[in-house]
Formats: sequence, structure tokens, C-alpha cells
Amino acid sequence: MPYALTWYLDAVAENWGALVLNDYEVVMPLVWLTKLTVKCLYQPYYCQQLGLFGKEVFTESLYRNFIKTASEEFAYIDVNLNPSAALIFPGPGLTSKTNLLLELAGDYSGLQKNYSVNHKRNIARAQKHGLLFSENIKLSSFQKFYLENINREKENFKTKHEKIFRQLSHQLVSRGLAGIFSAVNDQGQPLAAVLLIYHRNRIIGIINTSSSTGKKRGASHFLFDQIIKKFSESTYTLDFEGSSIPTIARFYEGFGAERETFYNYKHTFLKKLGQRFS
Repeated sequence: MPYALTWYLDAVAENWGALVLNDYEVVMPLVWLTKLTVKCLYQPYYCQQLGLFGKEVFTESLYRNFIKTASEEFAYIDVNLNPSAALIFPGPGLTSKTNLLLELAGDYSGLQKNYSVNHKRNIARAQKHGLLFSENIKLSSFQKFYLENINREKENFKTKHEKIFRQLSHQLVSRGLAGIFSAVNDQGQPLAAVLLIYHRNRIIGIINTSSSTGKKRGASHFLFDQIIKKFSESTYTLDFEGSSIPTIARFYEGFGAERETFYNYKHTFLKKLGQRFS
């Protein structure tokens, strides 16, 4: 996963450091900010999960030592740990969360057979409206479309997140690590769009949105169907990036995606402090 790369953390974090074992054998990135003089660990926007990364095979005691050290350094912690945290689950402060993945090794027709009936219906609706798959949307156009259509209240999207979004999308595109795809009408206007990160064997749907018209015409269903078609019979895994929210999870599961568990860790020295920042 790309989330622990230094330039990625530079783009999404207000401040960050890391716990490091010996000569970078194992690293735990720590993204932090200060609230009312209290130093807090938090999960930044566009960064689904962190936790431990390394070349060595983790042990339960190693993982617990990293978590214990972080918990001693920060008064309040609310972070997501990658699937390797299964070593210490269940445990104090840990809850499970859901990510959704789709292996793309199969042929397109075989992958399509695993779509839900509702998804097939929405894709047919999009095709009936003449939607087209486009790989030509420019970054500036994608940024404009995203900012015009994101539900700021529902997503708790603030001015500072807009800055992060611009920084991260620029970094990904300029480094050649992203593809931007859209579903457009017959006039070339986008109705749904997604930015995918290419990282090793994963394609990660990090940022996506749809217009109100796009929602009515099944644009997002059509868009992901075309992405699955494009990358079928490859070694890639399509990482939908979520979700623990039932309606979003159903959307991704409707493409035949399978669940992967990662973990949230919450810790505070004082109960009242936790209530204040949660």
C-alpha cells in the first residue's frame, strides 16, 4: 500500500514522524496534530490505513511493543492499522473495519458474472443513456468536477481537505502513479470520475465522485465496470478502499468484491479527553 511512502505522508499529513526498529527493519508512521495543547494521533484524509510496515515477519510481541510505545507518547489516538494488526486482535481499543478487493486475474465475462442483478441493471441504464468511458480527463478538470460534486457535509470535507486533495492528486499524477477515468455523456461532460493509484499489484480507487445526473444514470456502476474490463486478465487487484458504511459496501460488493479486514485503534489516557475529541 502507498500510504506510508514519505512523499504521500507529506501530501496528506499536517505533521508526521515514525517509530523505527533498528535500521528501518520495521516502521510505524505516526501522523499527529495538536489540539488544545494535547498531542493526538489521527488518520489523515485519503489515507485509509497505516500501522506497521517492514521486511521482517511481525510477531505479536513486536506489534504490541510498537502500539505500547505510541500509546505512551500520545494522549489521544484514533488510527487505522493495516491487516497485519490481526496479530493483536482482539485487544483493548481495537475494532475491525472492512476493505473490499477484487482480483482481476479472470477474464471480463467471468468477472461480470459475479455482478449483482442491481449492478447489471444500472450498467444497462448507463449504456441506454449513451454513456462513454473516457481516459482523457485532465487533472484540472477532474479536480473541478470532484470539488463541485463531493458532499462536503456528509464527507466532513473542509477547506483544509481541499488543499490536501489538490496536493495529493498533483503528486500522484506528476509521478506517473495515477490514472484518471470518467464516464461521460455524448457531449463529453463527465457524470462520474475516479482517480486510481497504481502501486505494485494494486489499483486503488482513492478518489471518486458522481454528479446528481450521474447517480440517476448509473454512471459510477458503468465507470467501474469499464475499469474492470480494462484491467481484466491482469495481476492487479482492484482496491475499492472501503467501506464500513453499509450502503457503500453494498455498491462495491455488487461487483463481486471480497472483504478484507483492517483495524481501528483508539486509545486515550483520560475518558473525558476521548469524549472531547471523538
